[in-house]
Amino acid sequence: MYDRVKSENYSSHLYMIFKSVAVVLTAALFSCNNEMEEVIRLNQQDTTPTMFARDVSISESESGITKYKLTASLLKRFESEGKGANTIFPEGFKVVFFDSLNPDKIRTQITAEYGMDNEGKRRMEARSNVVVINQLKGEKLNTEELIWDKNTRKVYSDKFVTITTPDKIIYGEGLVSDERFERWTIKKPRGEMYVNDNL
Repeated sequence: MYDRVKSENYSSHLYMIFKSVAVVLTAALFSCNNEMEEVIRLNQQDTTPTMFARDVSISESESGITKYKLTASLLKRFESEGKGANTIFPEGFKVVFFDSLNPDKIRTQITAEYGMDNEGKRRMEARSNVVVINQLKGEKLNTEELIWDKNTRKVYSDKFVTITTPDKIIYGEGLVSDERFERWTIKKPRGEMYVNDNL
């Protein structure tokens, strides 16, 4: 009888130990899970802009002369540690380049329905209904994506492009140009059509 009671007490004691261990392990697992979720959350890029502005105007000058001016109805700036900042223009933008000899005169203008300026790489991307107009030469570029590299002062695209000049329309795949859209080359020309009635 004593042995049976002793055995039952020992079994109850073991059961309590296992139950306590199970509770502690469960709590530890949930705690680790919560800590891991917190680590993942902290490592994710913040989707809240650090700066938000409407009706903005940004310009860059050299030797007191304005090189270009950017205007946009909405600006959102996102900062990422170690990668620099990205400025988004979700409602589109307009950039005008001024003539270096006549700073009051617009030489070239770029408009698009969406833009992103990567300050770290000094590269700006224009997307959706991108239009570039060279006011002095009377030429217009239409495409769906255009990248402006501020380091090389080059503008390029791998998308379908259409260039309208005073006497013809040229179209093809991809383009490389200087930032003022004065000297451009279509990578893969697909054709051209004359529009001057005198030809």
